[in-house]
Amino acid sequence: MAAKRNPGALAGATGAGTPIHATADGTRNIARKSRGGTPYRITSGNGDPFRIVVTGRDRWALEQLRKAGAQGCTPFKNPAPRWSAYVFNLRELGVRIETITELHGGEFSGHHARYVLRSGVSPDWKGGAE
Repeated sequence: MAAKRNPGALAGATGAGTPIHATADGTRNIARKSRGGTPYRITSGNGDPFRIVVTGRDRWALEQLRKAGAQGCTPFKNPAPRWSAYVFNLRELGVRIETITELHGGEFSGHHARYVLRSGVSPDWKGGAE
């Protein structure tokens, strides 16, 4: 039997080539319908600081990671519907976040993620990089 062709696969995914985030001034932003957001100063692994602006659940997740420090966050202690998506979005902006897989017991034993912030993050109240 001949294999069926999927013409959609040849054309690429819907929205392929559309930027997730970009601004003219070099500030990295997660695209959102709403205006504004909270600016943060991020220090990357090489020590070069840069600025991001985040809103909504991505901002909430970044604040949870900041507060947790070296202990990190798990969906058990910091419940939210899409932790992996928030972490993905923050990583796309250049924030270093480590994922540690941990085992857990109980009636529904298995494994879960612990997310640990590895970048320096501070609120950027000045509204720009120095």
